[in-house]
Parts: sequence; C-alpha cells; structure tokens
Amino acid sequence: MGLDELTPEIQEKLEELAEKGNQYEREKQYDQAMQVWMEGLSLIPEPQQFYSETVWFSASIGDVYFRKGMYQQAYEYFDKARGNLSGAGYQNPFIMLRLGECCYEIGDEKNALEYLIRAYMFEGEDLFEPDDEGEDDGRKYFDFLSTHVDLHKETNE
Repeated sequence: MGLDELTPEIQEKLEELAEKGNQYEREKQYDQAMQVWMEGLSLIPEPQQFYSETVWFSASIGDVYFRKGMYQQAYEYFDKARGNLSGAGYQNPFIMLRLGECCYEIGDEKNALEYLIRAYMFEGEDLFEPDDEGEDDGRKYFDFLSTHVDLHKETNE
C-alpha cells in the first residue's frame, strides 16, 4: 500500500467521523465535534502530512479552537493543515485566513500579514465578510491588512 492510500475501512470510518463531527458542529456542540474529529485524525497513519484527509480534520479542529479564542492551539492545527504535502492546505483560502487571524491574535504581525495577504489574493475582500449566520466577521483582520498593504494596488496589477 502506498502512502497516498488509506484502507477502505479507515476511509469509511473517517467519512463517518467527519459527518458525525459536522452534525455536532451544526448543533453548536463544538466540544463533541472536536472530540470526534480528533478521533478521526488519530486514525490517519503517520506520517500524517502525506494524507489529504489530515487537512480537513486539522482545519476543523483548529476552527473550534479559534471559535473558543484559543488562538495558539488553533494556529497549531491550521499550521498542520497548511503543511500537508498534498498542497491542499497551502492553497486553501480559509486555512490562510485562519492562520493570519491566529497570528494576529497571538501578536505575530509579520506572519499575520503574510497569511492574510495570501487569503486576500485567493478570495478577495468577501472572505473577510461575516458568514451566513452573521458570525465570523473578519473585518478587524481586513482593516489590519489594509493599513499595512495597498490592496487596491495589489488587485489592479
């Protein structure tokens, strides 16, 4: 079995846990969602950075930490997602946004700018808008970014 292949049994269990975690998240039962997603992450064999499934589970766990204001823990999980060798994490605007937001919250402005610029380049200003429920407003992060970078110049080139 190659590194990029999970057994059908593991794949099925991961899908089951992902959906169970999603259900908990929809019900705003974030601790239960995180527990289920951590179980899923633990099923992915080492080295986990070779499996694209690691991106999804890590980002989901990181998002719960972020919502709880636990930015250092959130950063660690989003960084794990970003470092995935499939490239899926580094090319994901949401992961770049959350990494930037986490860096901002823990006082790492240099990396906050780098990740927020990447997120902006992927999705533009819309990514910083509140979600459908009016939550997750990234306006303060967009304002931080726009005070350090001429965004109009970036988009007109």
